[in-house]
Amino acid sequence: MAERDYYEVLGVNRNASPEEIKRAYRKVALRYHPDKNPGDQAAEEKFKEASNAYDVLSDPEKRKIYDVRGHAGVHNAGFQGYTNFEDIFTNFGDVFGREVFGNFGDVFGDVFSRDNPTGFGTHSRGNVRTKLTIPFEESILGAEKRIQVNDRTLTIRIPPGIKDGQSLRLAGQGDLTVGGQRGSLIVKIAVQPHPNFKRENLDLVTQAPVPFTTAALGGKVRIPTLKGHIDLKIPAGTQPEQQLRVRGAGVVDASKRKGDLRVQIKIEIPRSLTRKQKELLKELAETL
Repeated sequence: MAERDYYEVLGVNRNASPEEIKRAYRKVALRYHPDKNPGDQAAEEKFKEASNAYDVLSDPEKRKIYDVRGHAGVHNAGFQGYTNFEDIFTNFGDVFGREVFGNFGDVFGDVFSRDNPTGFGTHSRGNVRTKLTIPFEESILGAEKRIQVNDRTLTIRIPPGIKDGQSLRLAGQGDLTVGGQRGSLIVKIAVQPHPNFKRENLDLVTQAPVPFTTAALGGKVRIPTLKGHIDLKIPAGTQPEQQLRVRGAGVVDASKRKGDLRVQIKIEIPRSLTRKQKELLKELAETL
């Protein structure tokens, strides 16, 4: 069966804002939620379909790919859709807040809380949740981390390009269930801020001080990146706050798409000048 258009699934137009998309998803999720429709397979499928639509349309990068290439584009980029409720509740716990379900009184009660953001214990048996804080560099470059869970030490792989707030799911690493099988370990990632870099989608953004003479005449300055230093070419006539791009030096995601490093230029003006330097600048000013 062909997949329905994600905008149609949520009932929004293609120019919908992020907040409109979020509101639309809440509305559909409320209507088809499995606890409101117990045993209704059709409602469950619509709930998953809406969650897949929200995952793509709420992410600027995925939405851009979807708008151009449709379902095939996001599938090729690594998004295969949700097949179980646990993943949905883990990733979208904040969407299912009390403000959405609180009006249903005894139907939902106080099932949602900060300690149990997904609620729905029937879908969570055996699953263990934990939080791992990692340095900014490791979120971009990837890493292996050792964590302690229930007196066990596990080594987990942090994939390059993971975002703050995303979760990793390790099947079979949770607690034993009544049936003797282990649930999953769900690790929510928190990324520490970096003093010199910030992330915008797949781009990294930083600043570089440039002498005013180099900005005027052109040249090169040495700048740090997360993988070491590089020489950045400064075109003659570069202006304050201008951004220069280093192509492909940003974030590389799971589908091997590469962002850029965007360098914002900060022109350095000397605080003091010699008499000779002042004379030369005055001569220059008279010619401009």
